[in-house]
Amino acid sequence: MKNDKPKVSIIVPLYNQEKYLDACLRSICNQTYDNIEVIIVNDGSTDRSPIKAQKWVKNDRRIRLINKKNEGTSFARRDGYLNATGEYLTFVDNDDLLPVDAIEKQVDIIEEKNVDLVIGTIIRKLGLIKLLQHYGSFPVNEVVCQPELFNRYYLGFCGVNCFLVTMWGRLYRKSVIDVAYSKTELFSPDLPCMAGDEYFNMKLFPFLQSMYKTDQPVYIYRYGGTVDGYNRFFPEVFRLSDIRLKLLDDYNYSQGYEPLFDEYVNCFYYQAQQLMEFKQTDKAGVIEYFKEELSKRELLPRLFDWYKENGNQDQGVTFMANKNYEGMYSYAHDLMKKRCGSISYQLKQIYKNLLARM
Repeated sequence: MKNDKPKVSIIVPLYNQEKYLDACLRSICNQTYDNIEVIIVNDGSTDRSPIKAQKWVKNDRRIRLINKKNEGTSFARRDGYLNATGEYLTFVDNDDLLPVDAIEKQVDIIEEKNVDLVIGTIIRKLGLIKLLQHYGSFPVNEVVCQPELFNRYYLGFCGVNCFLVTMWGRLYRKSVIDVAYSKTELFSPDLPCMAGDEYFNMKLFPFLQSMYKTDQPVYIYRYGGTVDGYNRFFPEVFRLSDIRLKLLDDYNYSQGYEPLFDEYVNCFYYQAQQLMEFKQTDKAGVIEYFKEELSKRELLPRLFDWYKENGNQDQGVTFMANKNYEGMYSYAHDLMKKRCGSISYQLKQIYKNLLARM
């Protein structure tokens, strides 16, 4: 019998997640919305996760498995997209979950509101603990169209808290991705993991005609999964900053410069804090990170000029502009002590300890 419901393609990039894969795929296959295709892209896994994935393929005709050499999450998603045949598209990370009615809710919205993108609310999960996360200043439960969508909310890619910039927790109209893919690079070879989500969305955003953010939970992010503790993918954010600046110039989007520069400075010092907190190197290594980063970022001259022209006397920026490495180290160390002493940080540590015991 022909299924009159529009097909939804669910892309699952897979890399070494045999512990969590079954739960992820079970949550997808048990959706109340049945007209789905599930495309698992095995990105050169070295554990038993591809074997587990193949068992799911045998038991559910809606699932396909693509095996490829390891190129990172960004290209795994690209290959999944290129093999997708659905009218709508969504991405699910291989260690996360979907609420049982997630796809049905999003399809109902995207069809009823006739929008190009639906962004949902996220559930953060730690063992049996689930927390609903309402994120950003983007209007909830209303359609936002161009030109307001771009003029007001492209700031979301410049460090302003408008909406999550992930590729998961949302439903895309595939035809819009098709147009964008034919005209620009959506999947970056230089940002294979962490920053690939934002790169994709900020390149796609100008091609959207409308967007809708719902307060309905559509995704379960499993805290403590692929990235926990020291984040080795964080330096991708710095490479992304140069790309962001070029896009702001191309679009003459001047309101994005200040938040972009502020976020870069915050990330610059946060990476130093990570290196200290997780004992990745000693003081000399942190200073070497400062020297290397300051020598290669294309946006830095513009950043220093902007702060100077606007009379901003931020101490951290002054240390950077003067290449005062001792000052930068002390500044980052003080920020780390303050952050680690915060209540939110202490709660996070409690969560981590609980997770380790489960």
